[in-house]
Amino acid sequence: MHKVETFDATTLAPHPKYDGHASGLNWSPFVEHADDTVHISYGVIEVLPGGETELTIQAHETGMYLLQGEIDVVRDGRLYRLVKGDFMLIPTGIEHAYRNAGTEAARWIEMCAPQPKAPDAWQDTWFAGQANWLDAPALINLEDRRDQMVGHYDYSQHTPPLTITPDLDGFSQRMMIDDVFGAVHFNMFVISFADGGICNHHDHAFEEAYYVLGGEVDIVFDGQEYLLKEGGFAWTGVGAQHAFFPRKGTPVHWLEIQAPQPPLREGVRFHRPWDNLSKVLNF
Repeated sequence: MHKVETFDATTLAPHPKYDGHASGLNWSPFVEHADDTVHISYGVIEVLPGGETELTIQAHETGMYLLQGEIDVVRDGRLYRLVKGDFMLIPTGIEHAYRNAGTEAARWIEMCAPQPKAPDAWQDTWFAGQANWLDAPALINLEDRRDQMVGHYDYSQHTPPLTITPDLDGFSQRMMIDDVFGAVHFNMFVISFADGGICNHHDHAFEEAYYVLGGEVDIVFDGQEYLLKEGGFAWTGVGAQHAFFPRKGTPVHWLEIQAPQPPLREGVRFHRPWDNLSKVLNF
């Protein structure tokens, strides 16, 4: 199972979970409960200038990566102002709210796990009235130990391309949200191929989703070929065979999530070595 598409801003619409509890908040889901996924909700959230939400409590983790604009976030009583490239984890059951005090729409990738329920299913979202915005939100300060479960991504943070095996060559990973960061249900990171390489055919015992931040890459999912460009989105379900073939001279980097969190060993099952075993044993 897989899905490939391109983000279209015209698909942004009011979020049904926030009906009556937010103004100027829109949502464009890539995958959610209505799709084949069973572990995640993944898409774009937008808050228009002047828009805000009530204090919200949810029975799932939320990860956010800001694509454009600025958004004020109150999380467990502490106020932040996130800018492009910032990311944040909102743990399960933590009271939070959003506000756009700027003049530009704020948009971010939102990742939720366990998968939020449909609006007409078991209640997993509650509202606790208006947030207190009297104090001025502050930009993330990574030198302040009180600023936990927040960070900032910049392309310059990537290490030089690595060669791991013949099936994984030319890549660099910038981990953002994982168990060390504080997450329980998912990982979020950026993968970069600076000048070609390969991530050969493989599968997992977990779901993955991707959003291209820059460049383009040839992909093969379940035997079907696609070209994934900036603004493109893809998802692979548990057991789906998938591969990435970056072209030399065409750098690409994408935001990637995994849910549930992978096991400590054997999280990636490349097919080529196992196919070779059949040849060795003459099967």
